[in-house]
Amino acid sequence: MAERGSARWLETDDLAALDLLELARLVDRTSERELRHRLIGGVREVALREIFRRMPEYLRPARAEGFDAVVAWQITGAGGGGVDEYRIRVSDGRCRLLTDHAEPPAISVRTDAATLLKIVTGNEDPVTAVLKQRLSVRGDLALAARLTKLFAVGPH
Repeated sequence: MAERGSARWLETDDLAALDLLELARLVDRTSERELRHRLIGGVREVALREIFRRMPEYLRPARAEGFDAVVAWQITGAGGGGVDEYRIRVSDGRCRLLTDHAEPPAISVRTDAATLLKIVTGNEDPVTAVLKQRLSVRGDLALAARLTKLFAVGPH
């Protein structure tokens, strides 16, 4: 078990095996500085891949009715100062991770890996992240405002 302030749990191959309750607890117990330090390189890639793999599981279908949009998630901090982009499509009460970027996004969300991990585990409010300038949103802001209601975040 990780001691308070440590992110050794991010180095394990078992990140995919953690349930959301345990993941949320570990993120909460890890200092901001340590999270940012550990979420680089291969660990960052594994963490991001796992976040977006799980995203369809946390969609609330009833709340997604009438929502039809491609959302581009731009995660800063990739090697060489680059950005990794993941796209999802939410429509018909379902969420899919897109493998191509053929369709332009209606919404673009830009943040770093640590802030994203804190948001999806319920350890940071997305509105607070916007106010702290750790997350920015472009595109259809009316649709973007609904995003926080579409997904269950944190332990549920």
